[in-house]
Amino acid sequence: MIAQCAYVYCRHLLADPSAPCPRCGHPPDPADLRNPAFFLGAMASLQGLPPAMLDMHQILPAYPGIERYQLLAMDQLNIRTALLQSAPDEATSLQGNAALAEVARTHPGRFWASQFVDPRHPEALAQLQAAADRGHRVIKLLPVTGWRADDPSLVPFWAAMSELRLAAMVHTGFFTARHKEEEAAAGAYMSSTHADPLFFDKPCREFPDLRVILCHAGGAIGFEAAAQMISQHEHVWADLSGTGIFALQRLLAGVAVNWNKLFWGNDSPPYAYPLNLRLLLGALDRAGASTLAPALLHDNGARFAEDALA
Repeated sequence: MIAQCAYVYCRHLLADPSAPCPRCGHPPDPADLRNPAFFLGAMASLQGLPPAMLDMHQILPAYPGIERYQLLAMDQLNIRTALLQSAPDEATSLQGNAALAEVARTHPGRFWASQFVDPRHPEALAQLQAAADRGHRVIKLLPVTGWRADDPSLVPFWAAMSELRLAAMVHTGFFTARHKEEEAAAGAYMSSTHADPLFFDKPCREFPDLRVILCHAGGAIGFEAAAQMISQHEHVWADLSGTGIFALQRLLAGVAVNWNKLFWGNDSPPYAYPLNLRLLLGALDRAGASTLAPALLHDNGARFAEDALA
């Protein structure tokens, strides 16, 4: 068997499987990830971070103590604010609309809470209005549940998003197969074929003020489409969370992209912050592009927040 890093966003070849991964730092025993000593040591070893950061795509798993762990990680890294990704009610492993709204209310200034909406729901427009009335600015959308953004039936939805000045936080790229067990439990299976960033081209032409975050920047498959979308549409941005690390590696190889409209997010349990940041910093260093770190980790997200989240 070929020895590889067990981390789904790394898969680096390992010369010594008994040692931590030299690329991301994933330990040989995954249980160590939740060990505070290992976590704090991994955080302390990070080099090349800007003095202040923003996390533009984060999840909160549904288990006790997660808020304390999340805030500890944010304080260690000087992450001022994190944009929390909501999830449908069927995704019981993650905190959803009500829980995230309460987290943001309890910790003012530390979190922006998105709200999940299915645009096919008969009350979708009312749900958008209710979210806006409660002060939410970001709507989490999952085309992988079986819809295309350029479906003509969704025109009223995009019109309402634009009118209410809500930003769409939308999954793009391959939907990781690690969700299979939860999909089976819910009886709802995802399809990555609906996650092409280009499906948002028509809505963004019809509604040029529509704000969109292409989560994961299209990943390893759709990164070129995502690069075109964020470069050609004024209000389209992309995050480099999750499989976005694969998009980043490919963009750094020479794809033309507007680097001012890309920002980073963890999109993982808090213990994965050092893993994901090491992957990002390492990719930049290998490409001779370490000077991009402040923009990706803070400045671009701050500009988006000023435009869309204020």
